[in-house]
Amino acid sequence: ADDESTRALIVEAGALPLLVALLRAGTENGKANAAGAISRLAQEAPTRALIAGEGALPLLVEVLRSGTHEGKAFAAGAIYWLANDPPTRALIVEAGALPPLIALVSPSRACSDAVPGQRACYILRYLAADARMRELAEAHGAAGALAAAAHAPGCGWAEAARTALRALYPTQGDTERALGDTHLELGALLAAHNLETAGLRAERDTLAEGYESLASLVGPVAKGHDVVFRLPGGERIGGSRLLLAHASPYYERLLCGGTAEDVGGIVKPDPDFSSAAHLALLGQLHAMGHAPLPASLDVRLELLCLAAKVRGAPSAGPDAVARVFEQCERAVRKSLCAGNCLMAVLL
Repeated sequence: ADDESTRALIVEAGALPLLVALLRAGTENGKANAAGAISRLAQEAPTRALIAGEGALPLLVEVLRSGTHEGKAFAAGAIYWLANDPPTRALIVEAGALPPLIALVSPSRACSDAVPGQRACYILRYLAADARMRELAEAHGAAGALAAAAHAPGCGWAEAARTALRALYPTQGDTERALGDTHLELGALLAAHNLETAGLRAERDTLAEGYESLASLVGPVAKGHDVVFRLPGGERIGGSRLLLAHASPYYERLLCGGTAEDVGGIVKPDPDFSSAAHLALLGQLHAMGHAPLPASLDVRLELLCLAAKVRGAPSAGPDAVARVFEQCERAVRKSLCAGNCLMAVLL
């Protein structure tokens, strides 16, 4: 039923009474499939009156109220198409559609699929064209549910809810009147959410500062460093043996296995990588892989390769090298373009 002529042929063949019978007495899956088929057929304007005439609306509303998740999505789709016709809108409300539609709009509905909520909002937007429908929707609490969805963080149908809210209550005064105390409650909830978000942001910033401070421990040899690296460029860099061994099984073996240092007590890292890449990796390991990445794409690519070389097999304990590799891989993927992809291939 993907094209107009086929849909018309299906109706002419007498499918509608059979689909309505399946809606009335079928299994849960059967009702969902019937609602899906009716949703397709309802896309044709001449068929909508026939669907309503067969008594499908109360049955679709029942699926909307208590059907499977898929059935609710299909029933909402069918009612959406039927609501395109002004004469049918009153029949939709008379069939008791408002309570289940508003329930689908509520952001408290635990569901990752936004389709039923979006379709319910679209139906309410159509019903808002009639003043009597607006009054009934208001009486059933549509304003509060739509406003809550419009402001709920992560709600997949927030934009559709805002559109329906504007249709039901064209002016801010109308909205505030309809919301009543709910308007104040939502304001308080939104303020609380903003405070919580600000607190989380401050906590995140504090953690970031702490990680950067740990990363900055890597640098010219100073008092307190208990391991020294001679980088390929000749620089002598100090760090913490304890932090490095804790951060990565590779560095634990390297620094605690008795083979890492030469006679002078200095570790010589892999000469195939630049000083900048080694310095970046050592800083990351001091911060358990949470330090900012180097700004240079060249160094990021080299750090990615160095991390890939030393990360080894997955381990049960902490492995900051694996985290650095994943962080670099994501950053490099985002940075690649036609102008630099060849460089990435050649590295």
